[in-house]
Amino acid sequence: MNADPVGDAPMDEPRRPAERRSRGLILILAATAVAGAFGYLIQLLAPALLDDAESYLAFTVFWSTLYLFSAAVGGTQQEVTRATRRSDVPVHTPTLRTFTLIAAAILAVVAVIVGLALGPVAFAAAPVAMTGAFAIGLIGYLLTAVLSGVLYGLSLWRPIALVMVIDAVLRGVAVGLGLLLNAPPGLLAFLVAAPFALTFGIVWIGFRREVVGNYRLDVPAARLSVNALGTVTAAAATGIMVTGLPMLLRTLMPTFPAESLAGLVLTITLTRAPLIIPLMALQSFLIVDFRDAGKRVRPRLVKYAVLTALVTALLALAAWLWGPWLVELLSSGRYSVEPYVAAAVMVSGGLVAILCLTGPAVLSEGRHAPYIAGWVGAAVVTIAALLLPLDPMTRTIVALLAAPIVGIAIHVFGIKPGGTAADGATPPAEVGRVG
Repeated sequence: MNADPVGDAPMDEPRRPAERRSRGLILILAATAVAGAFGYLIQLLAPALLDDAESYLAFTVFWSTLYLFSAAVGGTQQEVTRATRRSDVPVHTPTLRTFTLIAAAILAVVAVIVGLALGPVAFAAAPVAMTGAFAIGLIGYLLTAVLSGVLYGLSLWRPIALVMVIDAVLRGVAVGLGLLLNAPPGLLAFLVAAPFALTFGIVWIGFRREVVGNYRLDVPAARLSVNALGTVTAAAATGIMVTGLPMLLRTLMPTFPAESLAGLVLTITLTRAPLIIPLMALQSFLIVDFRDAGKRVRPRLVKYAVLTALVTALLALAAWLWGPWLVELLSSGRYSVEPYVAAAVMVSGGLVAILCLTGPAVLSEGRHAPYIAGWVGAAVVTIAALLLPLDPMTRTIVALLAAPIVGIAIHVFGIKPGGTAADGATPPAEVGRVG
């Protein structure tokens, strides 16, 4: 994050026009497919190569914890995306750079607190090493999130796609080798976390000239921080419902037998990923898409939601028929799951996917309050359901199904009938820089 203007693109140098939205969607979807394939590969290798349920849970719980908090940090990307506009005004302010540096310092403190508080559960295999890796991962993710937000706001689809692909390839290769070589838990944690910062460095070096001085923020620094705090809160709630589930299940249901919990976690990982991962990756794209839809936000949302529901129905049937077989195959027969559980988990994935559509729709209108309320409400229902006096499997299914329904309802009521996207944004323009 260099404040020195040396290396900025000359202001008389012609700027590359933003690529067409349709081409951008193709690039993002292709990058999502590559990233998803590498992530899926890791999730398939882990239960096959880690010797027992405890080793597998140690790996997945660290992964879950890191991505839960990274999901929260990712909320900054949503607000930076919404606030970023292309501009040729040759004036620079340190708004975004200062925001990022302060956020990085806060995250370092958060990492230490989390390591002390959750270490006995989430980082028990190697508390010090895993806490260090956790801090590296959080700060690295912040850097990629802020940069990606600006890139989305400028519709620079190629570097956005590269961020996703480079991060996934680096992590896939590193963690894959770590699993094959039976690396200790602390080293595996570092291999999971380090690619975030490496990806930021690679993409920033390659595309810095296309970013610096070429954008403005539609809100001043104070408002950006307030809005980002809201989107971070909502993103944290998102993480609780998606990437944080293994950590929650392990923490809130400590008596759940390790083999049964491992089977459930593997089912959640396998069945929900095809629906949730693409839409999670497209959150910033969808914000721009809904933002540019004007008064047609609701019709566009309905079209996307209906398509998602139809795909969910087909995948739920497939999960019922082949989910248990796949879990036993991948775990070499160590873990099992009932057909109805696999189908219910898939349906819950479809509901979360629809929630990933309603969120960008309401946020594109600048309506942060219902956006936050929808995700937070869903997260609260998730935790509350996991604490119900029922058997562990039943309360897990209730949590998976009820939570996204509550969130969807809040978001839908929050969308303005016939409203104009981003009509609540404040107009002051600040030309910023991330370096």
